[in-house]
Amino acid sequence: MKKRIFFDKFAEMKFISHLDMLRFADRLLKKAHIPMKYSQGFHPRPKISLGNPISLGTEAYNELMDIELCEPMSNEEVLRRLGEAEVPGFHVSKIETITDKRSIVDIYTNALFEISGETKEIDKLDELFSRDEIIETKEKKGKITQRNLGERVISYTREGDTIKLELVNTSPNSFLILAEVDVKDVKIVKRGYNIKNI
Repeated sequence: MKKRIFFDKFAEMKFISHLDMLRFADRLLKKAHIPMKYSQGFHPRPKISLGNPISLGTEAYNELMDIELCEPMSNEEVLRRLGEAEVPGFHVSKIETITDKRSIVDIYTNALFEISGETKEIDKLDELFSRDEIIETKEKKGKITQRNLGERVISYTREGDTIKLELVNTSPNSFLILAEVDVKDVKIVKRGYNIKNI
């Protein structure tokens, strides 16, 4: 039985890395006495999968995690147990039973972000997102490659000193680098996904 967990990660938990998040989920599920299904082999692992990695320091809401259970359990019971085992900065909002064999990253491609900060930093980002093309240049082993990150921007709007973005499988951090904005000078919040595109 496969369950999809919708959760929020904020406060100190926003500094948990992708790998540490998997370890945290394992401990949380054990603490909540959720009957997990494990992989085969010498080092069995609980069947847990997350979406694309969230950059350190980014608050994330309506984030997703898939787990596989070894015995049936209602969504309400899973939600209740996880709620009792929750830690500060992590909140489970919803549980769904799923039969779709596709992974989270295959389905939930269009993520919604908010970037806020001082006017001068947001001005730099506003100018970047206003360009017809947003070219990223990288050099690896003496070879220079370019890609147009603008193709990953579905939409962007500015409200005061906040920019709202819909991005396809891309972190806002790539745009911060191009705009020469230090990630410490802005606040990034991931608001979930554009469900209409699923």
